[in-house]
Amino acid sequence: MNPALTIARKEYQLAMRNLSTYIVLGIFLIFTGFYFGNTAFKVGLAELRGIFGFMHTLFLFFIPALTMGSITRERHSGTLELISTLPIRRGHIIWGKFLAAFGLLKTVLLLSLVYPVLVLLFGSGFDIGAALSGYLGLLCAGAAYIAIGIFASSMSDNQVLAFILGLAISAVFYLLGHLGSILSSTLFTRLEFFGFDYHLQSFFKGVIDTRDLLYFAVVAYIFALLAQMRLQAQNLAQEK
Repeated sequence: MNPALTIARKEYQLAMRNLSTYIVLGIFLIFTGFYFGNTAFKVGLAELRGIFGFMHTLFLFFIPALTMGSITRERHSGTLELISTLPIRRGHIIWGKFLAAFGLLKTVLLLSLVYPVLVLLFGSGFDIGAALSGYLGLLCAGAAYIAIGIFASSMSDNQVLAFILGLAISAVFYLLGHLGSILSSTLFTRLEFFGFDYHLQSFFKGVIDTRDLLYFAVVAYIFALLAQMRLQAQNLAQEK
C-alpha cells in the first residue's frame, strides 16, 4: 500500500478516537443546524446556497482547528523525527495528513446531508443538481483550506500559533471576495479571481467549471508542496 494511504488511514482512525475531533465536528454541525433552522424553517427558503455560504465561512475556523496539530503534534512528541528515519518521503507524510483531514471533512459534510434531505422532503422546487455541485464545491474549497492548515502546522511548534497562522492565510483567500465595498472596481475585479468565493459561486448555482476545479487543485498542491519543503528544510537543518 502507498505510504501516504497508510498514514492517512492511521491518522483518520486516531482522530476518530479523539474526543477533541468530536467536539470540533459537533460545533460545526450545531452552528450549521442553527443557521439552517433559521433560514429553511423560519424564512421558508427551499434552497441551500445560503447554508453553503455559511459552511464556507465556518471553514475559516473549522479546518484550521482540524489541521493545527497535524505536523505540530508530531514534532512536539518527537514522532516526526522517528517517521523521518523511515524509508518514506516527506511528501508521503504531508499527503497522508492531507488525506486524513480530507476524510474528516467528508465525514462532517456527510452528516450535514440531513439538511438537503429535509429540504427535499418538506420544500418545493428543490434543485438536487445544485445541491450536489454545492457539496462538490465545498469539498474542493475544503481541500485547499486543509493544505493551507497543514502548511501552517509545519511552520510552528505551537498548535495555537498554527491555528492562528492557518486562520490568517485562509482569511486572505476568503476576504478577497468581500472587498468590493472598499476597493476600486478595477482592483477588486483583479483580486476577486484569487478569492475562494469567486470560484465557489458557480458550484453553488449548480455549474461545475473545470477552471474552478483546477484553481482549487492548484492552491491545494502549492501549499502542500510548501509544507513538504518546510519539512525537508527542517530535516536538513537538524542533520547539520
